[in-house]
Amino acid sequence: MRVDLLRTGGAAAVAATALLLTTAPVSAATAAGSGSAYGASASVSLLPGVLGDKGLTVDTGKLAKSTTEGPNSASVADAPLKGLLTAKAISSTSKHAESGGVTSTASIVDATLPVLAPLAGGDVSARVLKAQCASTASGVTGSAEIAGLDLGKIGKVPVATEPNRSVGLPGLVQVIVNEQIKHDDGSLTVNALHVKLLGGKETAALGSGDVVLASATCGKATGSKPSTSPSPSPTTSPGAPKPGKQVTEIPVGAPQTGDGSLAVTKG
Repeated sequence: MRVDLLRTGGAAAVAATALLLTTAPVSAATAAGSGSAYGASASVSLLPGVLGDKGLTVDTGKLAKSTTEGPNSASVADAPLKGLLTAKAISSTSKHAESGGVTSTASIVDATLPVLAPLAGGDVSARVLKAQCASTASGVTGSAEIAGLDLGKIGKVPVATEPNRSVGLPGLVQVIVNEQIKHDDGSLTVNALHVKLLGGKETAALGSGDVVLASATCGKATGSKPSTSPSPSPTTSPGAPKPGKQVTEIPVGAPQTGDGSLAVTKG
């Protein structure tokens, strides 16, 4: 059975010590002068008894996604992914800098992960999760801002933590805080929080897959701002979002997610 949550087209083996910057395949990287960001994504296979009597596959896609190619910003208010993720606000921006570099930012306000409650012994929550990166002629830098993170029995993370700090429960779940991935081509991805469900067979296991909260990616600077051709200003109707910014609001009762419940498609 498969569960598809809100999907916007615009729009977690535990380590005993902190990891160093991780190298990822070139295929996951970003071309020079380009960047992207998104607020949240989840792709997990949950065992029977988790968010339902039967096993489920949950795929949210990238919520509130933005790119340097456009849209340059996006947001989702009151993300209605109850049972898996809730948040008051999810947003991202990704823009070209005057120097030919990139700045990308993603943030989540008042986030909770109900799906981890059985392992944590209570609510897993964070007041603020923010990832950001920037590229200049001197290189690419990134950082994460974590405020009010409560992982319960899963582990504790210091207020000021180095990149790739990892806590978790062996065989069940790994949580990486301020995950920074250096790609072969020099681009950088920063994930404020990366939850990996490890698919353990213990009674408390939830399933397998990944949940990423607040992700920003920046390619190397090109040395000059990419040229763009002038285009006529689009005509907008009163109250419509400004050009270049995507705002997604979930109306009550909308198909699949309007009431905050999971929509199940048999098959």
